[in-house]
Amino acid sequence: MIRIAWAAIVAIVIVRGIAAFTVPLTGDEAYYWEWSRHLAFGYVDHPPLVAWTIALFSPLGATPGIVRLGFVVCGLIASFGIAACATELTNDARAGAAAALALVLMPLASLAFGAASPDGPYMLFWALALWFGARAFRRDRLLDWTLVGVALAGTLLSRVLGLALIFGVCAYALTPQVRIVWRRGLPLALAVTLVCCSPWLAWNATHGWITVSFALLYRHNEAHALSFARLGSVLLLQAAAYSPGIFVAVLWLALRPRNAFLAWTALPQLIVVMLLGLIESVEVYWIFGTMVSLAAMLGVAYVHASQRLKIIWTTACAVPGAVLLPIMLAVVLAPVPLYQVVHRQWGVSLRNGGPFEIMTYAPLARDAARLARAHDAVVMTDGYGFSSVLDFDAGIAPVVIGYDWQGREARRWYPDARRPSRALFVDKEPLSSRPDIALHLRRACKRITDGGVHGYAYGGTFSRTYYFTWCDAMVPDGLAILRWEREPT
Repeated sequence: MIRIAWAAIVAIVIVRGIAAFTVPLTGDEAYYWEWSRHLAFGYVDHPPLVAWTIALFSPLGATPGIVRLGFVVCGLIASFGIAACATELTNDARAGAAAALALVLMPLASLAFGAASPDGPYMLFWALALWFGARAFRRDRLLDWTLVGVALAGTLLSRVLGLALIFGVCAYALTPQVRIVWRRGLPLALAVTLVCCSPWLAWNATHGWITVSFALLYRHNEAHALSFARLGSVLLLQAAAYSPGIFVAVLWLALRPRNAFLAWTALPQLIVVMLLGLIESVEVYWIFGTMVSLAAMLGVAYVHASQRLKIIWTTACAVPGAVLLPIMLAVVLAPVPLYQVVHRQWGVSLRNGGPFEIMTYAPLARDAARLARAHDAVVMTDGYGFSSVLDFDAGIAPVVIGYDWQGREARRWYPDARRPSRALFVDKEPLSSRPDIALHLRRACKRITDGGVHGYAYGGTFSRTYYFTWCDAMVPDGLAILRWEREPT
């Protein structure tokens, strides 16, 4: 069983790697790539580790695969980390293999470990914190506590949600059986965490705690009436994202925990997200940390399960994997036929965006860059990811306009003081459907000219259309006006 499990894990990691070098970058990935070109100790939207992960491999080149390489490595190391944790807690390698297999067979985890996003390092350091924590609470050695501190810092420097793991470890340390660690190694671990996070904390302190505020406040501004139906839809979506069989199994373990340490690191985040699901829309990735802890708990439970339960659990894991792996291979090896099938069966097309829209970014970027050079203009968009992917594909300076809070980091890369006189506005919707943008263009530009509709086909089916608008003789404070920062003088 152990060899089969690890063979499946290696196969999935290899497919992730191939996909990482084959599929074009999404807008969010290109946005994080822009961060890696402007390294800092903090950013508006997230902590800095996603940018530093990309920068670590940037000397190898600037291709989609190189941008994602660090995150594929994160997935491989996370598998070993979660396996080591379960093995440490049970002294049984079967527990480690089962835990690692559960983690890699979660479809959303495969996306996280195959794409450039904060989730790859976040889950990696969460898994390492569980491993080092299991060792530290059992062996109480200074090296293990130091590594716990580094791993806790890594989770927090990846996502602000890493606070849930720090809370869980500290709460577990208050239980009578292990309370003595407060007088021994745990203060060392927390001190190491504080030292490692101090550059990020200092950056936030000088920027109005913007990252923390954005994560804990500005992402939660759409409260609704209490709704159990909404919570039910959240659970269904999470079941699909993490694989139904695995999700049901780990929820059962969440209700009947098999290990106190893993329970304290998993349940606080899960409880908070479920409560939020009653009053607002929540994202499926908000419980990534919980799922890492519950994957380890599943491995612990596996070795104590009856033979019948082991068969049921193995089937629940194997069936989604047997479906997921061929789909991943199809995306990598035959994207055009896959798109044609999806288009015929479900009507998904380039016109309504979705996952295939990224296939049209490169030719669009080349055309926009050519026109901008010919007219001595900059290229503007109102999407931070859209702007970044145009830069990645064609070296277009990212000029982001609009009022969107998320992506505000991009405004530093092309500040208002640059004052371009001519700009090409590229949008996914016609200007006639964007009255707010049209109004600000009229205020910022002395002359506005329709640049035409540009279509780009993929897979021999319908084209994805983009809309160009020329802005000539931009007023001196035109960018500030287009960024909703001031009214025209």
